[in-house]
Amino acid sequence: MVSVATQTSASSFAAQTADYAPNLPTLRAGFHVSIYANVPNPMKLSFAPDGALYVGWEGGSNDRIHKIEPCGGSVAEFGPPQVDPDAVLFDASGRISGVPNSVLVGGGGILAAIFKDQTSAVIFNSGFADVDDMKFDHRGRLVFSDDLPRVLVSKGGPPTVLFSTPNRPSSIAIDDDNRIFLSIADGTIRIYNADGTVADNAFATGLAGFDIYLAFGPGEGGFGKALYVLNGTELLRFTKRGEATTIGSGFSVGPASGTGFVFGPDKSLYVSDYSNNRILKITKGHHEGGHKGPHCPKR
Repeated sequence: MVSVATQTSASSFAAQTADYAPNLPTLRAGFHVSIYANVPNPMKLSFAPDGALYVGWEGGSNDRIHKIEPCGGSVAEFGPPQVDPDAVLFDASGRISGVPNSVLVGGGGILAAIFKDQTSAVIFNSGFADVDDMKFDHRGRLVFSDDLPRVLVSKGGPPTVLFSTPNRPSSIAIDDDNRIFLSIADGTIRIYNADGTVADNAFATGLAGFDIYLAFGPGEGGFGKALYVLNGTELLRFTKRGEATTIGSGFSVGPASGTGFVFGPDKSLYVSDYSNNRILKITKGHHEGGHKGPHCPKR
């Protein structure tokens, strides 16, 4: 269980930051942005099906991730200290962790799991340098980017290299055809087939290097199934042909390759705002339904 001291610390932080709201990003008509939760130094994000949000942390060898209760509820540290726990991914089936409803945590050459009871174990600690981003594909494989630079996969056993990249890879998004969209440090988005072969080596170019983050719209919630890209301080929407439309501007840039950028069970888009210690929530029109998690009251 989380200690009383931990809960008090998280509550105190929320109270201290609740009234501090630096300017929000500017979005085009029909899109809306709000502060979902205040969290210290938020990095990568991953939702559980029930709406709980797990938040990575940039740090050294003795840092802890955070859990935000559904609907932007209480915030508390989750699990024991980990090594550089900036990348997180909820493992609902337990395929990688071996225990359902665990949270995978990547950093510093280690991929660990934090279990529901907040104990943890190292799952993999060799064959890669540092996990930048990780997703499950439609085959249930864990796909993750590595500093070396390359992309690896695991079906539960030790990770194997799926393909190498010309520059350090960062953010990953998987489309309906199980193709891997990957941002690269040279400012490109490349597309790879599920077997690791190149489908398009220049889907988009001239982007913001390490500060490119990818997420496909969920279909519902007004976002459609377009590719959304956080490109430095801009939010873009791409067509299948690679044509971009600017949706918003004024986002802050956090540590390289560390920003969380995911759609939640409520079909809203969530972005970690490291510099301002908060998570932003973006909605489209009046669409906030169709989710599998809890129905949250409007705030």
